[in-house]
Amino acid sequence: MLCTEIKRTQPELLKNFFVVFISNEKRSVPLWKQLAGIKNDRPFVIWDYHVILYYRPAKLENSLIYDFDTTLPFPCQALEYVKETFKPDLFLKEEYKHHFRLISAQLYLDYFQSDRSHMLKEDGTYMAPPPSYQAIISSENGTSNLDYYISMKPHSSVEEKYGVVYESVDFFMH
Repeated sequence: MLCTEIKRTQPELLKNFFVVFISNEKRSVPLWKQLAGIKNDRPFVIWDYHVILYYRPAKLENSLIYDFDTTLPFPCQALEYVKETFKPDLFLKEEYKHHFRLISAQLYLDYFQSDRSHMLKEDGTYMAPPPSYQAIISSENGTSNLDYYISMKPHSSVEEKYGVVYESVDFFMH
């Protein structure tokens, strides 16, 4: 929804925004400074995946992260966010290492679709209350493609459409 709002109110800036999916093959990535961690009296939370918005202007020192689930400022300076949320100096077992799928905000708006089926239990009820806004369905074909974005395996034939996968937070500094 934030990408849509940026496109509506400041379309000239959209080219500087990127959606970042964070996950790994095991779908278990630890993130610190998350509201869900505070609610459970833990310093971190393990997500199956997480999504943030990354603003990368010409001057990298002005890069920002927008994360609705963080306890850090909103938006937050990218460098501070990376250090506090991913703890890049901390050794993590392979099964917990962060992978990042970076996709331009425009491509995300053009192709991303989620019908929220991933939020349903076997009996058809929601595991947790769904967001108040409508499910995100593009004009492409109306079916969910969320798994393509969460997967951290490159999708070679459609790579541009689904962004680029990185194995490290280094791309935030480039």
